[in-house]
Amino acid sequence: MINDVRFIVADFETTGHSYASGGRIMQAAFVAIEEGRIEGQYNTYVNPDRPIPPFIQELTGIDEETVQEAPFFKEEAGRVQEWLADSVFVAHNVSFDLTFLNSELEAAGCAPFTGFFIDTVELAKIVLPASDSYKLGDLSDQFGLSHTQKHRADSDAHATAELFIQLVERLESIPLVTIEQLLKLSSGLKSDIHMLLSRIAAQKKQRVEMLPENWTVYRGLALRTKKPPEKRKADKSISFPEKEKEKWELLSGVPGMKKRPGQMQMIDAVQRFFEQKEHAVIEAGTGTGKSLAYLLPAVFESRRSGRPVVVSTYTVLLQHQLLERELAKLQMMLPFDVKAAVLKGKRHYLDLSRFVRSLREKERNYDRTVTKMQMLVWLLETETGDGDELNLSSGGALFWQEVCQADDYMNKAKQAWRKHDFARYAKEVAAGADIIITNHSFLIADMKAEKPLLLPESYVIIDEAHRFEKAARERLGQELSLARLKFLLGKIGSAEDRRLLYHLNRIEAKRLPGRPPEKVTAAVAAVLAEAEEWLGVLAAFFERQTSRMAHSKRQQAITEEGRSTAGWQQIEYGAERLYNLLSRFMEAFSEKITPIEEIRKQLSARDELYVDDALLLLERCRVWNEQLFELVFRPDAEEVIWLEGDVRSLSGTLTMRTQPVEPGVLIQNYLLERHCVLFTSATLTVEQSFRFFAGEMGLTAFSYSEYAIPSPFDYANNCRIVIPNDVPEVKETDSEAYAQIVADYIIAAAEAAGGRMLVLFTSFDILKKTHDFIRETELLAEYAVIAQGITGGSAARLAKSFRQYDKAILLGTGALWEGIDIPGEDLSVLFIVRLPFAPPDDPFVAARSRQLKKGGENPFSAYSLPQAVIRFRQGFGRLIRTESDRGIAILFDRRVLTSRYGKAFLASIPEVPAEELDISGTMELIEKWLPGEK
Repeated sequence: MINDVRFIVADFETTGHSYASGGRIMQAAFVAIEEGRIEGQYNTYVNPDRPIPPFIQELTGIDEETVQEAPFFKEEAGRVQEWLADSVFVAHNVSFDLTFLNSELEAAGCAPFTGFFIDTVELAKIVLPASDSYKLGDLSDQFGLSHTQKHRADSDAHATAELFIQLVERLESIPLVTIEQLLKLSSGLKSDIHMLLSRIAAQKKQRVEMLPENWTVYRGLALRTKKPPEKRKADKSISFPEKEKEKWELLSGVPGMKKRPGQMQMIDAVQRFFEQKEHAVIEAGTGTGKSLAYLLPAVFESRRSGRPVVVSTYTVLLQHQLLERELAKLQMMLPFDVKAAVLKGKRHYLDLSRFVRSLREKERNYDRTVTKMQMLVWLLETETGDGDELNLSSGGALFWQEVCQADDYMNKAKQAWRKHDFARYAKEVAAGADIIITNHSFLIADMKAEKPLLLPESYVIIDEAHRFEKAARERLGQELSLARLKFLLGKIGSAEDRRLLYHLNRIEAKRLPGRPPEKVTAAVAAVLAEAEEWLGVLAAFFERQTSRMAHSKRQQAITEEGRSTAGWQQIEYGAERLYNLLSRFMEAFSEKITPIEEIRKQLSARDELYVDDALLLLERCRVWNEQLFELVFRPDAEEVIWLEGDVRSLSGTLTMRTQPVEPGVLIQNYLLERHCVLFTSATLTVEQSFRFFAGEMGLTAFSYSEYAIPSPFDYANNCRIVIPNDVPEVKETDSEAYAQIVADYIIAAAEAAGGRMLVLFTSFDILKKTHDFIRETELLAEYAVIAQGITGGSAARLAKSFRQYDKAILLGTGALWEGIDIPGEDLSVLFIVRLPFAPPDDPFVAARSRQLKKGGENPFSAYSLPQAVIRFRQGFGRLIRTESDRGIAILFDRRVLTSRYGKAFLASIPEVPAEELDISGTMELIEKWLPGEK
């Protein structure tokens, strides 16, 4: 640890989020670090001279009484300055603490702090590039730091000090070559991390550095040394145990494993799938343990045949959960090593040649600077080069697009890095694996690829299979946006701004003097001007067609009727002009690139990369122009086409999309005809029948086995359903009144349940109105009300925030109906506001309905109802996640009782006592029936 600097680590608890809006410090703590050790701590409450909001009191545990007798800040200002003298100021999110500190110092008539300062959030992002979270509490847990009272200044300051020491020690262990690269970039950071890096570099230069075996330095870049991929051979002597006792002996190798009849039943079903080589569908209720039930027989099959078994999940997150959690359990059970590989599309992998080139460019953008620094450290850790391991900002994700694998072509630059190429390595590892874990999107893309990675007649297990049809629609569809075209053409730049055109001109001047004058800039300008004009026409058409929609995010199908209007004629005229101008640009750009490409062998590896960038850009423009022509002039009768955008910012969001109306036909032709497929999920049946799912997948053309394995949970004793009898029918009231009723129930239930509630909506409009009603009453001021689309973050992040608060309410739509896991008392009450029917004006639903009508079927009973039932089952499944969970589901939508189709919903979930109650009866049930408050 750096010995010649005194660091003061600070944390303040405040009455608000900013000093300017009236927030004041109410607790201050400093921890001194000298010679790498914690050498003292200062802590005081401060009288903020203003009320402390209830939410802040709940969060920090500091109330009015605590600070009543405390000194005012100006009385402590002198001591604060003594602590800060000749020190480097360190804090977690330093801009917050330093702004408050300096504002308080100036208000007390003292000079502000002007020395070096370091942000441990910024430092953690660089040193821990793959960390899930950079919140202090999460990092404390990760490092096992003593952090007993989160959101108290003394505990937070001490935890930050311990974290800072750990981060600096990690930085000191990094090789000199990486430290020097980090130091070059560090001038673009917001805090003075360059001061740390320069001292570490100076220390390292004083001694000879011996690199450990797990690192390799190649062409000035330090990388983690990869293990050579193993080759697998068939072992016919391996066979899966036949007797249940032998199977249980394997499973019981995992500590704490309980014998579950459903799991044993599923293991047998999966084994039959491998033996019979026939498609299969398995519904396994929550708690069955389905991942292990299919992985265990799959490993034996792979060992016996010498061929990998492919497992596909819906999300990348689930891929990693399988790899880290389930395969670790599998390893405990088996007497041999299990080899697993994750396989994704090439854009998930880093292209080292492109990354090295980016390091040579001067960097002025903050997000890109941090991302480059993160990646330099990550390269010391990663064997896979899979960008999903990184925790990137949105700006970092954009930078990733520039340095990920873009094509398979091996130019000089890429050839130089061939030995370390991550995408190639991933394929080699997968070829020798027992289990290949991929995601639905990759599997669907691979099944239509010219050279698929999947061997013919592979065994494929599709987990979360209820999402496969939607994933297929999205992956097989197309997307056309003017924002994308502008982004592509923006990469060309001008002859002066050191982007692509500048470099092509430089190569040309050096290698091909006397070339004709520049045409590309004028051609780009013409395309962009026409694109802007076309966007105006498209936006006007879209706004006219969607003017009756209340919400800002809208969709509008492009139908035959729509194409016959005068507005669409204007779109066609503009599209034709844009198509021709883009064709002329491509001609001019091709004329420029072709002579340079012909002398490729004379170019340096770096310049060859610019030629490849230009060729790739040309190809992407060609694809964009082809899509424009097809979508506007030659729409496919088998696809639905629609416009979507946010009317608040159409220039950046207006997009034309397509999806196949019947993806089951493609799944049948490209997947089921070629491979042996097992579909599994917790929710595949509607009223105990697989008929709807099998039809959607194209399975009905084949012979297949089906199994329905119920959940082992005791729903009858651990769950209750309430259907309020004082809530109007959906069609009897407007959204405003309905949201008010929902808000009243949530407010009443919050006290009865102590928070711990998930509220699922089908409409963001009603969610927002409900959220606003709750906030306006101020009755739940001490509760964390987390609302999707209002509170920032992904569904997983919102669920994580929900679990962190003792008193929390989570309002969600879309993604929160499925895929989030909140076990135990964190979630005790589930509200389902409306039955989750897809809107009838959804372009895909409307197109599918038209198609079903043509075939003589009823679109509601054949499609809309079964889709809604499966989604309802997913939402209901959030409530009970473990054997000991108890919960109450409140279904506001009285159609489950009053409509002829309502019974399909209740008949598709486990048998649970259901009763009709008014609001007071519901609250009485919650108070009596749920476990005590947290």
